[in-house]
Amino acid sequence: MTEIVTEEKHEIKGKIAGIEIPSDLKKYNFYALFWCSMVMLMAITSGSVIQPIFLKDVIGIAPQNFGKISTALVVINEVASILLIGYVGVLSDRYGRRKIMTFGLVTSGITYIIFGYSKSIADFSGIEPIIAVFILRALFVIFLQFAWPHVFTIIGDYTYASSRGKGMAAIGLTSAIGALMAFGVISQIPKKFGVLAAFVTCGIIILISAAVSHFGVVDRMKVREKSEHSKGELELLREAWQIVKDSAPLKMCYGAAFISRANVGVLGTMMMIWTAKVAQEYGHTTGEALALGGMAVGLSGIFGMITAPLWGILTDRWGRMRTTALSLAFTGIGYLLLTLITNPFGGLMKVFIIFIGAGQFGAMTASMTLATDLSPKKVLGSVLGGFNTFGALGIFVLTSVGGIVFDAFGHTSPFLIAGLVNIVVTVWCLVVYFKYGEKRVA
Repeated sequence: MTEIVTEEKHEIKGKIAGIEIPSDLKKYNFYALFWCSMVMLMAITSGSVIQPIFLKDVIGIAPQNFGKISTALVVINEVASILLIGYVGVLSDRYGRRKIMTFGLVTSGITYIIFGYSKSIADFSGIEPIIAVFILRALFVIFLQFAWPHVFTIIGDYTYASSRGKGMAAIGLTSAIGALMAFGVISQIPKKFGVLAAFVTCGIIILISAAVSHFGVVDRMKVREKSEHSKGELELLREAWQIVKDSAPLKMCYGAAFISRANVGVLGTMMMIWTAKVAQEYGHTTGEALALGGMAVGLSGIFGMITAPLWGILTDRWGRMRTTALSLAFTGIGYLLLTLITNPFGGLMKVFIIFIGAGQFGAMTASMTLATDLSPKKVLGSVLGGFNTFGALGIFVLTSVGGIVFDAFGHTSPFLIAGLVNIVVTVWCLVVYFKYGEKRVA
């Protein structure tokens, strides 16, 4: 039996990157959202890019402690995501997306600039510099959670089901460009102008994006009746959870979110640890090994960007579930092939990483598009908040487990686990597809 997604007839006044523009929106509303998406991923990624030199040269952390402290800072990021993203989604349903996203950009931009002064703040207040780092990093991450998840909800509001896959792919593409900007542009600032200049530059760009959000992004949510607006956050959360609980396809989307977000984290984290650990065995310094590992992970991201438009087209034309299953299968096979590798610096490693990169965008694009299709508009933010929470949980669980099995069973064991989970969710997706059929626009 085919389950149909119905949608009201709609008027469009043009297209942007294949995305239908509703009659009540303008192109600049899309450009503003794409800009915010790019800047927020730049901000998220730049923390990891600036962090090593910041910890070493400014805070004075010994190199042997980088791993522990960096891991702890990553844990802060994912724990904040797990705890806050769902709640922030509920708030967006109650008060509107733009207002909360703008608040998140203003507060995170200011906090990012202050973050650069961690050492000065610690000296003034008499606390250890590393404590100031943890506190300010946590505040930055918390405030950014009020902004980042809304780009997906807003593109869901902006688009009709017939081109929503392309819209989600566009958000993925602009986000990837933001991450590359962090590696290619922000990473060069400390060498030329100092570490503080990098923090100030990023903070100012985030604050400019807050203005872009306020003046360029619009809320398409229908004005609520007073009784609807007065619903508490807990009531909205229960309503959204009941919708997910009653929908097998939505539960499958949450499973896809769990592994598709984790795919990016597992590959980047485990590759960097592996290359650093075996550097001397292959005649490299640790710095050279990390550079080579970063290039390999970057290659994955580049091929992800190249294939993102294709996944968007497949999502709209071929179907959400089939595209999710195909991309997860691609990624899962790529991870399983990595278990055959013994030299992380070899050419075959790069081939398999490209395979993973080509697949990883598809599952995120198609599963989030399907989740948006199936969510009632009044709780879309809450449902996608849960979706993003499962994504953060996936990163936290699989990177944590990956670190344990890396030490206990070998360098490629985290890739084996990631590959198997991808295949399991692929099978789950196919079971749901054969039972319920593909989601289509009526």
